[in-house]
Amino acid sequence: MVDWNDPDLEEKLGILSVQLSYAILGLYGWEYIRSSHVEMALLRRQLPFRWPLLSYIAARFSFLIATVLLATQFSPFHTSVDCQCMNFAIMFSTNIAIGCSATNLMIRTWLIWKTSYLLRLSLVLFSLGHWTMLALFVATTRASTQTGLCRIHFVNPAYASAVLIYGMFYDLVLLVLTVVGLWRMPSSSTLWKTLLKQGVLYFVLNVVATIILLVLGRLNLNPIMNAIFAMPAACIWSGLSLGLPV
Repeated sequence: MVDWNDPDLEEKLGILSVQLSYAILGLYGWEYIRSSHVEMALLRRQLPFRWPLLSYIAARFSFLIATVLLATQFSPFHTSVDCQCMNFAIMFSTNIAIGCSATNLMIRTWLIWKTSYLLRLSLVLFSLGHWTMLALFVATTRASTQTGLCRIHFVNPAYASAVLIYGMFYDLVLLVLTVVGLWRMPSSSTLWKTLLKQGVLYFVLNVVATIILLVLGRLNLNPIMNAIFAMPAACIWSGLSLGLPV
């Protein structure tokens, strides 16, 4: 029987968590640079600014900040930064990225249903509910320095589960409404390709990531295991939902 609270095991898991954070920084940083054509086009004024691009740009930049801060937190160089403040900044940036990623998908569904004002209002309310869940989760998370590393030591399990389940349900609603909306359109081959590439794949991987996070949260093996898959999951959610701007 594995003792998940064994100090030696926690130390090894801590090292794995640090290595994972650097891997995410490298992976997402490379993807950000590779797909920065929208930002470059906006800076060069080759692309006119449209309001739906706000969520796209904010999500990409927020998660980039989160990965940089996370790598800085685990840096071997001495940094005198308050643990709680650093983790709040990381959690805040990560949840901004998650919220904007979902909003980016919602805007596409919102644009498809341009003739249904009631459904558009429902989408806005769903989005506000998602943002509220994310805000409550960030506000109730606490961090402290343990074994020389700054780590999250308290997460409200009710808020954590609510965010994951609500997010999964929200994405399912967006997927169904997008499919139905495209079905009603006379010509939507390009949109169907986008849906197949992003919508369905995003939802399937979102469900897998959500189930893993829920299982780890319910098992409550130790604080490191509870959160070790959080950033990879956020990377998956942000990366897939931001494959193409609105």
